[in-house]
Amino acid sequence: MMEGMAEGKRKRKRGTRPAGTAGPGAATATVAAEPPAPPAADEAGGGRGAMTRGYAKAEQKNVAAREALEPLHGDERPGVVVAAVVWLALIAAGMVYTAITAEGDNAGSTRLGNVAMIVLIVVAAVGTWRLKYWAILGTQTILALSIVIGFVALVTLTKAWLVPLAVAQPLISAVLFFRMVKVMARVQKAELIRRGEVPADRPSA
Repeated sequence: MMEGMAEGKRKRKRGTRPAGTAGPGAATATVAAEPPAPPAADEAGGGRGAMTRGYAKAEQKNVAAREALEPLHGDERPGVVVAAVVWLALIAAGMVYTAITAEGDNAGSTRLGNVAMIVLIVVAAVGTWRLKYWAILGTQTILALSIVIGFVALVTLTKAWLVPLAVAQPLISAVLFFRMVKVMARVQKAELIRRGEVPADRPSA
């Protein structure tokens, strides 16, 4: 009888747990029942959204700028066009001088390269004076090359008296390059209107 009472006490001890304590199975069930944490914000997606909004605002500004532009007609010659043509003529003259005074083993290739560049510069200058869009693109390319060549010449210069010329060449070319951007846009708009692709009373797209 005593053994039965001891056995009953042991069973009650095993079945009794402190208040607020759950077994392993209950803990697992509690964890499974918890709602999942909300997903973190997609930083990459947020960056793409901001970039898209930035592009949209930039495009709105571009549309407004194109709307404000007046087409450049063939009888108009802005001062920057005259300056660019004169500057191209000076660059061509410098290349003529270089071709004439070229010496050494590479003199022949130097003359040939300069002659080819002179022809391109003359074509670009004439087309720019006639306000041709393709020619202005060529002029912009020549000005960009002039900027790069001028800075390279400035770094490798060995004669002090050539420093002012080496400094002036990239600076003048850079000023003309940036000022010709608006002229190029106005010429493009005039050509689109002339071809009937854009109505005269609407901005080009």
